[in-house]
Amino acid sequence: MSVWRRFRRCGPLLALGLALAGRAHAGGLHLEPWRGHVSIGYGYLFSDSLSPGGSISVAGGVDYPIAERWRLGPVLGIALLGSSDVTRGSITAGLDYSLLDVALQLHWLPQSGPVTRVSLGPGVASARSALQVGAGGAGFLDLAVDELQPELAFDLSTIPRSQHIVAVGLEAGLRFVPVERVNWTVTTIKVTIHY
Repeated sequence: MSVWRRFRRCGPLLALGLALAGRAHAGGLHLEPWRGHVSIGYGYLFSDSLSPGGSISVAGGVDYPIAERWRLGPVLGIALLGSSDVTRGSITAGLDYSLLDVALQLHWLPQSGPVTRVSLGPGVASARSALQVGAGGAGFLDLAVDELQPELAFDLSTIPRSQHIVAVGLEAGLRFVPVERVNWTVTTIKVTIHY
């Protein structure tokens, strides 16, 4: 895929980021309302029969209020999804799966119920399954993935509504990435800290 096509896919996300930066430069954004969050937990990949058992997932982001119960901001995450072995003939190869993503999410803060934050937005993801083989690697090249693709990022969080300085809760997430060989759906469950 050409660089220009990748840029066009990411263009709306970049345009929104530039608009926010321009508003901040013009004096429209103040630092006090900004909030941040970090989360760490478990990520699992649903793709095909080669999907590994899952492993660690980490994310962090900031957001700014745009209305009474709405916030907007970027989220950066990485998921080390584990390894899978494939045997063809007498040769065995390993595949190490990972996902690095950045998304611009709109956050809705419901007034009641167990879910206190619903986050949704577009993003860009680097999906990778690195091939590890000593000899005969050409026979496994169809399994390797190294793609930059658009993604859809969705998160649900349960944190205390009465946050003063720091609040700790749980976050469940989903990232959908249309990888060329087979679509990737990454689910996460994490402890999240909002500050």
